[in-house]
Amino acid sequence: MNKRQNQKDDKELLKLIAQADKIAFSQLMERHLGAIILFAMRYFPQRSDAEDIAQETFIRLWCKAPVWQDKGASVKAWLYRVAYNQSIDQLRKQRVEYNPDCDENIVDESAFIEKLMDTEDRLAVQKIALAALPERQKTAIALCAIKGFSNGEAAAIMGISLDALESLLARGRRKLKKMYSQIEQQQNDFETGVINDIS
Repeated sequence: MNKRQNQKDDKELLKLIAQADKIAFSQLMERHLGAIILFAMRYFPQRSDAEDIAQETFIRLWCKAPVWQDKGASVKAWLYRVAYNQSIDQLRKQRVEYNPDCDENIVDESAFIEKLMDTEDRLAVQKIALAALPERQKTAIALCAIKGFSNGEAAAIMGISLDALESLLARGRRKLKKMYSQIEQQQNDFETGVINDIS
């Protein structure tokens, strides 16, 4: 692989992939595979399941490259959309359903109250809180806040309108804020209980 090909952007590589260029395909896959696997792991705790989603995503890229049309979305955004759709399809096959009754009690008091002061533990709480959101809210927040996509790109990835995406973001942020507030209250209750027991 020459230095010039290393510098090609995703759309240039996609044009080469459309001509069955395996080197270009390898380069594009190397550039995005890790991120797609991490994205799919938001839906599947087993890395092997996320790797299957990523593999299917890149197989679709290879097959669709000859007919791919630039409609304003980046190749990266297209990959995320395919991975998102694959993940949702797989979840539907497994009949995994969101249970809204679990919203109020998503944080195990005893597991996290003592650790909230450490940065790593705060990140763990954030991860659990994000995982507890309904799938579409979780995806919207992950795409915008974690992966850095614009609202327009995230809406395109999810196949929804910009207004719908912004509504998902607003609802998701409200739920996260409520969860964090509950955690802080639990921490305060715990600390107060400890002080009362000592005196």
